[in-house]
Amino acid sequence: MDRFDTTGYSCSRRAPQHSQLICCLNSVRSINAGLHHRLHARTCTDLVTPNTQTRLLRQIILKEKLYIILAVATILVECTDATRILALNEEQQNCATAANTSIYAAAAFTDKEMSVLQQLVLQTKGQETTYDRTLVMRALAIREHKARMLVFGCGRDSVFWAKHMNRHGETVFLEDNKEWAALNVGLKTHLVKYNTAPLQTWLDKMDADAASADRHNAWTPLNEQQIASLSITGAPAGLFEQWWDVILVDAPMGFVPTEHPGRLAPIYMSASMLARQRARRPCAAVDVFVHDFDRRAEREWALTFLTPHSRLVNAADGLALQRAKQGGGTVDGAKYMAWFHSP
Repeated sequence: MDRFDTTGYSCSRRAPQHSQLICCLNSVRSINAGLHHRLHARTCTDLVTPNTQTRLLRQIILKEKLYIILAVATILVECTDATRILALNEEQQNCATAANTSIYAAAAFTDKEMSVLQQLVLQTKGQETTYDRTLVMRALAIREHKARMLVFGCGRDSVFWAKHMNRHGETVFLEDNKEWAALNVGLKTHLVKYNTAPLQTWLDKMDADAASADRHNAWTPLNEQQIASLSITGAPAGLFEQWWDVILVDAPMGFVPTEHPGRLAPIYMSASMLARQRARRPCAAVDVFVHDFDRRAEREWALTFLTPHSRLVNAADGLALQRAKQGGGTVDGAKYMAWFHSP
């Protein structure tokens, strides 16, 4: 049936879902009103003697109870279906909105923010560039500067992120260098230790895996010892189980592979957090930024562990950077900030 009728109140299943919900509520009200009216009418006209009155009243009540149970059950089924459809439609709309990264381009910056940005670029040549920082700035501006932001690494731009771009939100920094951590007094900074082996160890593993699988940059599953070596000690308990809207991976150092651990542990931890967060809220927007993505280890590691839960938005920029470097040129310092977005 396309329609259901209850005491004169008709509801169409083809009507908008919110109208169906209103219809369901009104139908229940109509049932109550109709029941009261029928009971009153029949007891006034049909009852003659007290005995007859008692017998007929019991019959009427029994019939009306069965009637109202069936009618309300039918309406509740309709209401439940309409509620489910509403929830499903809302979830789909939220997912579509969260997945639309084109809205980030409309993010506006104040003159003060742009002035501080230009000063940072001049002070930190060879580090994060204008392009790199603008990506992160858009993710914070689109959230009205009140995001929950987790940053792996401290630097000259830490105050910029915490006090300017995320001034209404919460920004937490994890730093393994005591000197850099000491430069950011007054910020939520935690001194941590990365237990990762030097980057060269992982580069050798990448080469061995690629050779054994007879294809470039193949990965074999990590064993327990390798996973344990990716742990980060010193972070507050439960920090990695909390919700983070924006994650910036900009530490630890990795430009000397035989000495530095690189960003493998923060990337692996970010992927773990992203997986948990997607399980909790599949349609919530989360942005993960990985700096120095032009380095082979960081690039292959991020693509392996982050892409199952997110997508690389600015892949074309990375390809352009690689071509420029292969041709002997540079692109704004030859750095690359990768932007992973979920959903």
